[in-house]
Amino acid sequence: MRPKCKEQAKGRIILGHIVNTVLAVLLIYAAVYLLCKGTIFYRPESQKPLGVLAVLPLLLRPRRRATVFELAVHDVLVLLAASSFALLLTEYVVKGGILVGNTAIWQGYLAHAAVFGLVYVFVGNIRWTTNIGMGLTLLYALIDHYVTVFRGTPVLLSDIFAIGTAKNVAANYSVPMELSVLQTVGIAVLFCVAVWRMRRVATPRRWQFITASLLLCCWLYGLQLAGSSFGFWQGNLEYSEWYYFCRTAGNAIVEQPAGYSAEALTQITEEYDGVQEEIRPNIIMIMNESFADLHDVGEFETNEDYLPFLHSLKGQENTITGDLLVSVFGGGTAATEFEVLTGDTMAFLPYGCSPYQMYVKRATPGLVSGLSEQGYQTVSLHPYRATSWNRQQVYERFGFDTQLYEDAFGADAERVRSFISDSEDYRKIFEVFESKQPDTPLFLFNVTTQNHGGYVPNESDNFEQTIHLTGEYAGKYPEVDEYLSLVKRSDAAIEELIAYFSAVDEPTAIIFFGDHQPNLPSAFYEELMETPNEEQSTEEKQKKKLASFFIWANYDIEEQQDVQISANYLTAFALDALGCTTSGYDALRLAAREQIPRINNAGYYLPDGSWFAMENVESDTLLADYQMAQYAHLFDEKKRDDAWYEP
Repeated sequence: MRPKCKEQAKGRIILGHIVNTVLAVLLIYAAVYLLCKGTIFYRPESQKPLGVLAVLPLLLRPRRRATVFELAVHDVLVLLAASSFALLLTEYVVKGGILVGNTAIWQGYLAHAAVFGLVYVFVGNIRWTTNIGMGLTLLYALIDHYVTVFRGTPVLLSDIFAIGTAKNVAANYSVPMELSVLQTVGIAVLFCVAVWRMRRVATPRRWQFITASLLLCCWLYGLQLAGSSFGFWQGNLEYSEWYYFCRTAGNAIVEQPAGYSAEALTQITEEYDGVQEEIRPNIIMIMNESFADLHDVGEFETNEDYLPFLHSLKGQENTITGDLLVSVFGGGTAATEFEVLTGDTMAFLPYGCSPYQMYVKRATPGLVSGLSEQGYQTVSLHPYRATSWNRQQVYERFGFDTQLYEDAFGADAERVRSFISDSEDYRKIFEVFESKQPDTPLFLFNVTTQNHGGYVPNESDNFEQTIHLTGEYAGKYPEVDEYLSLVKRSDAAIEELIAYFSAVDEPTAIIFFGDHQPNLPSAFYEELMETPNEEQSTEEKQKKKLASFFIWANYDIEEQQDVQISANYLTAFALDALGCTTSGYDALRLAAREQIPRINNAGYYLPDGSWFAMENVESDTLLADYQMAQYAHLFDEKKRDDAWYEP
């Protein structure tokens, strides 16, 4: 080799050593940076091992003439390091490195190690394994981050089935490029580059198999130490993101309740009978987007009452008012919708599931089909896209005659921000009512959109903010000012709605409820509840799952106020209060409500107000009957009696 060529080769070698050294230093700094974030910093018994695992292959690089055994050992070290970085990056970008305990940390580590181990088994090349595995975990981490930012809850398996809805909703949000996202992507790329620059011969295939077997043994041993404990009532703060996703996904299959059989179902259906009534009022059921009275969470002051008409309904003639306990917060509209329309409860389904995507796969008897059998004209109205939450297929399976969506409104329809206003929405209800067949009662189920999430004030907003926080919160939370101004407009629209049907001669009832509370800044909720989010108990968080509801009729019904009820009971309660025909399933739920007044996917309340987590629900015999009836309703059309579920 010529002297000049030798000099150039030597220069490239020196430059390569410098680049590798710089990469190693940067990655060591990045590991220290990530290990000092969130609660991991306060867990030295986990922090130190994670740090060692993260940087070990950078310090113990294989020599040029490494043996096959040395190469296999280095493969293991790289996979362990990749798993460590993947865990730290995911937890950092999604929730700032907050993990409750050491067990959660190592459960998460094992989940990431499983990903890299599986990729290694199929790919066999350590460099490609690192790139593919890190790419997969990075993609998941970023999706999880933005879903958590927009919705307040992490990605779950059911979201895969709701991808059409996600695309629709995402169009109304801007994607912020935070520093944490850039740091996460940068560190992941640095790690992959560092591993890719480890120019070394590939580990022979036979040794790859031995390495994979050794990794599996280590993984199983680690699983034995860390355990697979999981509580579905707990949030993702108690677990790593990957582990939380895997455990909720693993419980997506609904098993038969204990004691379930055709004989048990027959006994239940014979014990509970519906009531036949002559009255068939028009029923207007409205689920108003993100409609809630935030004073249910805590006290705050505003420049004026933001729900004056709703508050005036309390104690009024032929009116029932109160709070509705739901199973979701800040999103998951279809969960509340599912509970109300079917009478089923999310309490008996896997935590975080999406029934509209996963379980309503065939004709489902219930409120809609029952009213249709009674001669009602059944109409659904949603002034948004038809593809959201698989509604078109679900509504057809429920038995709606007609479905109306955004395209049913004219181009000049009134909008608030980008959404059809509640007032415009209700005018469409008036139009449907006026065009219905004479002497045919109407059942109309309406899902509004005006108050949909994305409350950051914008100069392009086409409405005036009339409500703002005063006192200690004045000017502190503009998103809250925006939301309260929106519900003030909703409140005015409700007054228009009732004024219209007050003048109608036909007996008519309105069942109105919110689907969930808005996803406002967590700091605002923390101040209202006087407790940081991570320190709030599951029972305390129930305050964030309260929405407002009322039942109004233009004929005589018994007035009630401060009624506390959960979404699964609402339809049975309303039909009974309105003097309408009820089903056997309604009768079962009304009886269950006597024992368990409120229930959701986190727990349930007894009549004395005491609260219990869902793990104790099986001890109650009547709820066991309810669970069996619901299982047949959703999953066992051969054994169920369709007519028993229909009013």
